[in-house]
Parts: sequence; structure tokens; C-alpha cells
Amino acid sequence: MEITIDRGSREPIYRQIARQVRDLITTGKLPAGFRLPPERRLAQALGVSRSTVLIAYQELRADALIEAHVGRGTMVTPSEATPAQPEVDQ
Repeated sequence: MEITIDRGSREPIYRQIARQVRDLITTGKLPAGFRLPPERRLAQALGVSRSTVLIAYQELRADALIEAHVGRGTMVTPSEATPAQPEVDQ
């Protein structure tokens, strides 16, 4: 997962992270069920505080793009765009 931080940008770092992850999800580069890095690991990799990643993940959860489960991690949620299969009357 490639995320680039522009420290000179006026856009807050947490929003840069959330925007880039959102783009990866919406373009299909991160499919449903993809496990995102734990907050601490991503923070360390990006050189930011854990709270910055936590806020970015909270924003993505609020948009229903990811879901967190204790013990299983944070994963990309299934897309709402997938049409439901119609029931067949017999």
C-alpha cells in the first residue's frame, strides 16, 4: 500500500492518508476484505503519530469504507455498489 505524505501541503496529514486510502479502495486497488496495516505499523512507516492514523481510519470508518474488528484487524468493507442477486420464484 503506497501512501505519500506531503508535509508542505495545507491539507492535514490525516486527511492525506484518508484520501489516498479512499482512492485505493474506490479504484479497486484495495479489494473488499483487504487487511489494512495496524495503526502503529502504518504510523511508523509514514513517520507520523499513531493518533494521526487513528483519525484517518476513523474518517474512513465513518464513510463505511473500512471496518475494524478486535483481534482481526481493520479491513476494507464490501462495496455497496455490488447489486444484490434477485430472488427467483419457482
